[in-house]
Amino acid sequence: MAEVRPVICAGCGLLCDDVVVVREPEAVHVEPPCHVGAEWFSARMLRSADTPAATINGRPADLDAAVTRAAGLLREARRPLIRGFDHATVEDARAACALADRLGAVITIDGVDGQWPGAPAVPLRGASTATLGEIRDRSRVLVVWREDPERTHPRLLERLGFGDDARRTLVVVDDRDTATTARAQMRLRWAPGRDLEGLVALHALQRGLPVDAEELETQLRGLLDRVRSVPHVAFAHGAGLAAGAGGQRRVLALHELVRALSRERHVVTLGLPRATGHRGADDVLAWQSGYSGGVDFAGGHPELVTATRPLDDVDVTLLVEGGSAGAADVVVGCLPPGSDVEVWIRTGAAGVEASGTAHRLDGVPLTLQALQGDDAPTAAALLTRLLAEVVQ
Repeated sequence: MAEVRPVICAGCGLLCDDVVVVREPEAVHVEPPCHVGAEWFSARMLRSADTPAATINGRPADLDAAVTRAAGLLREARRPLIRGFDHATVEDARAACALADRLGAVITIDGVDGQWPGAPAVPLRGASTATLGEIRDRSRVLVVWREDPERTHPRLLERLGFGDDARRTLVVVDDRDTATTARAQMRLRWAPGRDLEGLVALHALQRGLPVDAEELETQLRGLLDRVRSVPHVAFAHGAGLAAGAGGQRRVLALHELVRALSRERHVVTLGLPRATGHRGADDVLAWQSGYSGGVDFAGGHPELVTATRPLDDVDVTLLVEGGSAGAADVVVGCLPPGSDVEVWIRTGAAGVEASGTAHRLDGVPLTLQALQGDDAPTAAALLTRLLAEVVQ
């Protein structure tokens, strides 16, 4: 049995920095107990020693051959796409952005499958945000909109101070029965398809205007009364609100509501990204290109991806450190892909086998440390090498 303490867990966007990792021959346990953290460490610390450095068409290959093949695919691509970043570090995202700029590629944090959610809301409107510490110290009402952080971010409510404190109110908007709704002091129920209607109606009520959604009005007035009874409120939201057709319009409606409510009190939002690396990668895109979410470099300069179907002509896809399901020609990541790809190159897992910088879901940067040795390069090193070979 080997024990490592304390370390940062990158199993979810909370990046808890007080985690004790206990490694046994066939299992990894963490303290405080967290199923997300245990699964994340297990997948990386118990990885087979026989995992090859790379594969080409599913067959083991040496690193040099795989890099050469991947660089050739990217060099010849007419419309390359770089996506993923589920477990990427800030350094990985910087290297990916530089490669996208040189290739004239589209680079996106969000998934590319299914219905297009619309133009990213934050670049269009901005957002009122806060750190976990500010929400913990000041918020008396937390509204969780169609998310289940007890499952996806198990220590979130604990770290925000929403437990048994009678001075704080947890409000959940969700028609499902979840572990989070079981802890709520107030719950609003309606189908996901009515979220935009609910947000617009709540905004109208806040302005003293009549609403058409009469069956929602009682619930919405109850929420508005809770919000108006305290000086500081936080809204937590994620893919449950943003995913699917019109998702970003719903997020935009939430930010417009928060802006209106902030005229009378301090109201903030807290995004719950579905993957650890998304916040840092999104921040890097904003720094490097001026935009976040999805950026197109095809025109020789960065442009925000806003078209309804912008990715129909992609011919080569590079997946960086995990991502949503879908086809990829080149994968750079610590875990083998779930489907056959032309080139896969193994990387050292940040936070276990390699160091790197990660951004907590509230934007605070933290340094991930290497807990055990590995000779696999980081994604940042591989992407930098790919860039050098592409420009030859």
